[in-house]
Amino acid sequence: MTDATVLTVLRELIDHGPISRPVLGGAVGLARATVSSSVNDLRRRGLVTEVPGESNGRRGRPTTGLDLDDSNFALAGLEIAVDRVRVAVYSLRGRELLRQEHVVDSEVANPRALLRQAAAVLHETLGRINAEQRELLGVGVSVPGLVDASTGTVKYVPSLGWHDVALQKGVVEALGVDVPVIIDSDANFAVLAERRARLRAGVEGTSIVYLTGTYGISAGIVTGGQVWRGSRGMAGEVGHLILESSGLPCVCGRNGCFETRAGIHALIDAADPSARRSASSPAGLAAAIDHLLARASDGDTSAMAALTDAGTWLGRGSAILAALLDPDVIILGGHYSRLEPWILRPARASLSESLLIAESGMPDLEVSARGVWGATEGAALAVLHRLAAAQQPLP
Repeated sequence: MTDATVLTVLRELIDHGPISRPVLGGAVGLARATVSSSVNDLRRRGLVTEVPGESNGRRGRPTTGLDLDDSNFALAGLEIAVDRVRVAVYSLRGRELLRQEHVVDSEVANPRALLRQAAAVLHETLGRINAEQRELLGVGVSVPGLVDASTGTVKYVPSLGWHDVALQKGVVEALGVDVPVIIDSDANFAVLAERRARLRAGVEGTSIVYLTGTYGISAGIVTGGQVWRGSRGMAGEVGHLILESSGLPCVCGRNGCFETRAGIHALIDAADPSARRSASSPAGLAAAIDHLLARASDGDTSAMAALTDAGTWLGRGSAILAALLDPDVIILGGHYSRLEPWILRPARASLSESLLIAESGMPDLEVSARGVWGATEGAALAVLHRLAAAQQPLP
C-alpha cells in the first residue's frame, strides 16, 4: 500500500502545481526530508517531474518547481449525452491531447446500443493515443442524470429514459479494456474541472456551485474541497426547484420549476415558439441554439428579450442556491457559456436584487470557459483523484 504521505504530496500537486519544494512542504505540513522522499517516490513512478520556476530575486537564479509529469500517462473522459458522445484524452496536468465528438442516432436510447456507439468512439480515440506510448490510467464516464457513484449505477436519466442502469459494468464490458472506470453525473464531473482550474490559477475559495446548462439544469456542488452528494446521492437536482407555484408546466409534471424559466428549452421556446417542435429532438435543439445566437448577434429584439429574461431567472435561482449553500462562486456552464454576452449581466443584477443582505457580500457569478467540454475534462480528472485517494494503486 502506498505511503499516506506520498498521496498527500500527490494531492497537493494535482491541485496547486507547479510549486516549489519549500512551499510544498509548508502546504502539506511535512518535514523537508519526508517531502523529498515522497517526491522521489512519485518521480520514480513517472508521476512528478521538476519544472523551471521563477527567479527568486537572488542574482537572478531561478527556483526549481515540481509538477505532475505530462509525458508518461493519459486520462480519458467520456461523456454520453442525449444526442452525442464526447471523448477527450488529457495529460496529468489537464493538457488536452485529443478530443472527438460524434453525433449518435437520436432514437438510440437503449443503454446497450448507446454504449456500443460510445465504446467505438472511445476505442478510436485511445488507438490514436496508444501511438504515443502513453499508459492509460483510467476512464471517467459522464451522464446527464442521477448517479450512484459508489456502485456505478445510473439511477435516472430523464433525457435518455434510463432507470437503474448498471453503467459501470456495461462500460467495462463494452470497452473490453482492463482499466478503472468511474461513473458520475455531468454536473459532478464538471465542477471538479472548475475547482482544479481555479486552484491552479491561484484563486482562493473552495466552495463552488456549477450549473450545467445543457438539456436541463443540474448542479455540481463542491464544499470543503469535496463534491457534496447528499445522504442519498441526490444533491444537485436543482432544475426542479419550484420558483412559481402557478408557473409554466414542466416535463416533471409540476409547474413553475427553475427549468421552465431558465432552462435551454424554455429559453428557445420563449424566443421563438415556432421552434418548439424542432427543438424537441437533440439535433433540433443544437440547431435552435445556433439560430438563437445568430438572431441575438443581429440585434433581434425578441431573441435578446428572451435571453435577458432567462438571465434574470438564472439570477433568482442562483440566489436560492446562495442562501442554502453560501458558495464562493456560482458558475454557469454548458450552453450558458455561449450565451454569456446576453445572460450574464441580467443574471448578476437579479442575483444581487434577490439576496436578503446583498451588501454583505454575494458569491461571484461567472461563466465557464470550458463550455460543453467541462464534464469530459472533469471525468478524466476524477481518475487522478481516485489515484490520490488510494482507491487504485499508483503506477
